[in-house]
Amino acid sequence: MPRLGEHAVVLGAGIAGLVHAVPLARRFQRVTLVDRDLLPDRREDRRGVPQGQHIHLLVPGGLARLEDLLPGIVDDLAAAGAHVIRSPEWRFHMGGGRLDLTGTDFRITGATRALIEGVVRDRIRALDGVEVLDGWAARELTTDAARSRITGVRLRSEVPPHEERTLDADLVVDATGRGSPSPRWLAGLGYPPPAEERLKVDVHYTTRLFRRDPAVLGGGRNVLVDVPPGERRGAAALAVEDGRWIVTLIGMLGERPPADLAGFSDYATSLWNGDLAEIVVGGEPIGDAARAAFPSFSRHRYDQVQRLPERFLVAGDAVCSFDPRFGQGMTVAIVEAVELGRALDAGGVDGVGARTLAAARWAVQDAWDLATGSDLAHPDVEGPRPAAWRLTTAYLERLLPVAHRDPVVAAAFIRVVGMLARPSELMHPRVLTRVLLGSRRRAGSGGTGVPAGTRARPRGDRPPVRPG
Repeated sequence: MPRLGEHAVVLGAGIAGLVHAVPLARRFQRVTLVDRDLLPDRREDRRGVPQGQHIHLLVPGGLARLEDLLPGIVDDLAAAGAHVIRSPEWRFHMGGGRLDLTGTDFRITGATRALIEGVVRDRIRALDGVEVLDGWAARELTTDAARSRITGVRLRSEVPPHEERTLDADLVVDATGRGSPSPRWLAGLGYPPPAEERLKVDVHYTTRLFRRDPAVLGGGRNVLVDVPPGERRGAAALAVEDGRWIVTLIGMLGERPPADLAGFSDYATSLWNGDLAEIVVGGEPIGDAARAAFPSFSRHRYDQVQRLPERFLVAGDAVCSFDPRFGQGMTVAIVEAVELGRALDAGGVDGVGARTLAAARWAVQDAWDLATGSDLAHPDVEGPRPAAWRLTTAYLERLLPVAHRDPVVAAAFIRVVGMLARPSELMHPRVLTRVLLGSRRRAGSGGTGVPAGTRARPRGDRPPVRPG
């Protein structure tokens, strides 16, 4: 592949930064990944990923695209102890019942965030020309005299004697996460900062690890108990490496799941579905509980900014941060990395930031709409509820009960929330007909389901939009 430049710099060595290094390593002589943390040699939690101790997973669309970026990565994850969990082993309780995923073959990861990040980081370190510079923080961008093009970044060591250095670069990618300094940097260079959208949800998490008995839940390895509209409690559990469950209790709008074992068990028992209680009550805990908070969704509208400096891209949570319980953040970042490679091939380095943001806008928008739309169904969440949202919510209220007994409808829903397809797929005639007919009768769908052994994959990296 022709080289587009000598050096690219990626700020942030979390999942977003790591996956963006892949297309860059194929198109630049050198790629430097910069992270303020001293990255662990072992697969363990680190300070720069504050929610790393809670449930993380790659939804079906993210896992498929990661395999395309890094062929063999699913095998690497499995070799490191991760579970690759197929949909018949999921127990998704949403809309008052369990989705019928009979005959489907979607895949997700069952692993801690530290293991996923560690395996991906090992693959990135092995790429030709990639250097990881940890323990350094980005202080400011450098530019040409006209401030129209980014030429590099100034760094400062996080450990004594706090040295400073400058990295010259043909392209700089900011993947530093929710606390990204890019709005401040751009304002300092005379560019209008992006508008910010927020949705306050005041979500709190408490997570514990438990020894896993493979016989529990009939061998199921993934459980989701959604937060019903009007209520504030939910939870998720995931089988992870080393024979463990990771169990995360969720509280909305200030509800705080307790950390002590007795309170944790009582909270699990109070949920509207009993699967989490089956894991937790009487289960063998491992270590202490971890707690975290997610005050609000946040989206910086770089896609609407009229002017950005050349050779600069913002990606991952630095663009849009999602509530981790929806499992979207890593997948959106992977989509952005795929689109970066395409944008570089189509038009080179100049203008690549705006082109990548435009190409990946569908993924950010779909994930934002699905997650915030779900939370807005709670009457106490403050936010706009336009007519389109009301129509969509009313339709989903009819779709989910049908998905409890119709695997065709359930599969279509998973394809959308798993970012294998656009939301318009739920309005395709084959789905719409089943929803309208199925919602009129109490049982039976007449459906045959999805053929067993058919692996779900994205239909291209930009799922088609069907009219309807």
